[in-house]
Amino acid sequence: MALRDELRDPWTYLLGCLAGGVAWGAGLPAAGFIVVGMTVAGAKAVSGAVLGVGRAPKVPGPPPPLPTTSDTPEADWLTRAEAAVTSFGRLAHSIPNQILSERSRSMGEQAAQTLDGLRRLAGQASTTRTVAAKLDRAQLAEELGRLTKHRDAEKDPEIRTELTRSIGSVQEQVDIAGRLDHSLAQILARVQSGALGLERLVAQLAEILALSDGGTTDQGAPQLEQLADELEGLRTGLAETEQLSRRALSASGREGTVGETDPASDQKG
Repeated sequence: MALRDELRDPWTYLLGCLAGGVAWGAGLPAAGFIVVGMTVAGAKAVSGAVLGVGRAPKVPGPPPPLPTTSDTPEADWLTRAEAAVTSFGRLAHSIPNQILSERSRSMGEQAAQTLDGLRRLAGQASTTRTVAAKLDRAQLAEELGRLTKHRDAEKDPEIRTELTRSIGSVQEQVDIAGRLDHSLAQILARVQSGALGLERLVAQLAEILALSDGGTTDQGAPQLEQLADELEGLRTGLAETEQLSRRALSASGREGTVGETDPASDQKG
C-alpha cells in the first residue's frame, strides 16, 4: 500500500508503541524509548510502502462496454433505457416513507446495473454490425458460384483441389456472415426487450406509489418486492445474453477475415 495508507494503518503505531515499551522496560530514558518507537513505526511504514506489504490484490473487473454506433437501432433503444432509469431514480427518491424509499432506492441501484448491461449489449450489437458489414454477401455468393463452376469444369486434379480449398474459404465467410446476422438479431431483440422492460417497471413503480398514497403508507411493499425480483431477472438475463454474444463474436473473429476489422470506427462511447 502507499505510504499515506501505511501512516493510516493502526498496526504501524501499535508496533511503534510495543517497541517503545520494550525499550522502556530495558531501562532506556523517556527520550530513548520514544525515539525507538518512532523509528520502528517509521521503518514499518516505509517498508510497507516500498515492498507492498499488505497490498490487496487487484480483482479484475468486467471489461468496459464496447462503443455504441450512433444512428442505429441499438443506440435508440439505449437512449430510451437511459431515460427510463432516470425516471426510475426520480421516483425512488421522491418517496418519503422509510420502508418504501429504502426498498425503491436499492431497486434504483439494480436499475443502474441493468442499464450497464444494456450498454454492453448495445456496444456488442454495434461491433457485430460493423464486422458483419465488412462481408459483402452478394460478392461472396457470386465468387462462390464462379469458383464452383470453374472447379466442375476443370480436368486437372491438382487445380480442382486448389479450387475446392478456395470454395471452402469463401463458404466459411458466407457462414460467418450468416452467424453474425443471427447474432445481431438476437442481441437487438434483447436490447429492445430490456429497454421496454425498464419502461414497464417505471410505469409499475409509478402505479405502486399512486396506490400507496405516494409512498406514505406501506401498502405497496409486497408489489415492490415483486418488482425488485422482476428487475433482478431482467439484469441477470442481460448478463447471460452478453456472455453468449461475446463468445459468438469472439469465435467469428477467429474464423476468418472478420478478426481483421476495426469495430471502433464511426462509433461513440
